[in-house]
Amino acid sequence: MDTINTLSEFLLQSGSQYRVFDMGRRVTKISTDLFSDFEHAVAPYPYPIGQHACVAIVFWNKQQSTEHYVWFLKLPLDERGLLEQASRSQFLELVISALGRSLEHTPSEEQQSALDHNPIIFKPSDQKLAAFTSYVRQLMKLPASQFMSPALSYLQDESQYHEWQNVGYQGLSDLAVRLDDPMISNAVAQSIDKLPSESFCALCCALENVPVNTAIATKLLSILSAALSSDDALIAIHAARALSFAKGQGFINQAFELLMNSKLSNNQLDLLVIISGRYWLEIKDESVALTYLEKVVASNLSDDVFSQLFSDLVFIPTCRVPMLTALRNPKRSNELAQYIAKFIAA
Repeated sequence: MDTINTLSEFLLQSGSQYRVFDMGRRVTKISTDLFSDFEHAVAPYPYPIGQHACVAIVFWNKQQSTEHYVWFLKLPLDERGLLEQASRSQFLELVISALGRSLEHTPSEEQQSALDHNPIIFKPSDQKLAAFTSYVRQLMKLPASQFMSPALSYLQDESQYHEWQNVGYQGLSDLAVRLDDPMISNAVAQSIDKLPSESFCALCCALENVPVNTAIATKLLSILSAALSSDDALIAIHAARALSFAKGQGFINQAFELLMNSKLSNNQLDLLVIISGRYWLEIKDESVALTYLEKVVASNLSDDVFSQLFSDLVFIPTCRVPMLTALRNPKRSNELAQYIAKFIAA
């Protein structure tokens, strides 16, 4: 049998079908071709976070079992955003040793422990795990979880809104991936500006992973504008998250402009993190990158925070050139020049 050098090759040669999801910036599907190119260090990872590619790989073999298996992997990247091969190769060796080339083995207790405690294994947040579970169940044409129906009933009945403790991320995520259902879409649109902050924020965590439609995005944009004007950081940040993947690019543009022109008195760092973490696609030219960096500098944050925000964006392939050219822009402020000098010297 041919030598197996990547996880993609292992899964294909074992006769498995598989899907890959980004679990870093938002839960979103990645094509198997792109993931294969990434594994072969042909292409950089498109959505890095903290100089890592955080992915979920779900795989199954219909000939052997009805079970589906998942790996949550945090793969280290080099300075170009390419996969550092060593960690992945070590994990692959463990997988082949424990499961066999055709997934025909049952790992021993020791082997299973080695797989579970490998350094590249990570545990997603509750919000991302719920979104991933909803996506996979929909992908596999499985029914929604038992939590979706109560979540829908909650949104449809304003008298229940004070009982937000009974609504969890899973039910809301199940609704989010089914926004093409008019009943669900209408329930979200009609309730989103009436919910208490607790359930509003939970719903926004689910919506950030799906392309929200015009009716929902219109409400969210109004909520975002009002929250920024009243300095309500919690509502503003979550509304911005939910808008970041809207179907209409115009909504994303307007939300981005509001964020870039606003300042939260006590949560400016959260505002800057949301811009870089959810609106990175808007930082696509030198002028926008420079404006963002000047906004960071104007917030009087520490040198370490500046370095972290800059590094987060410069590792994203689409942001790398704009961010690097902004560093050399002759129109940069003296304050920004000082931050840059400290960053380079660090």
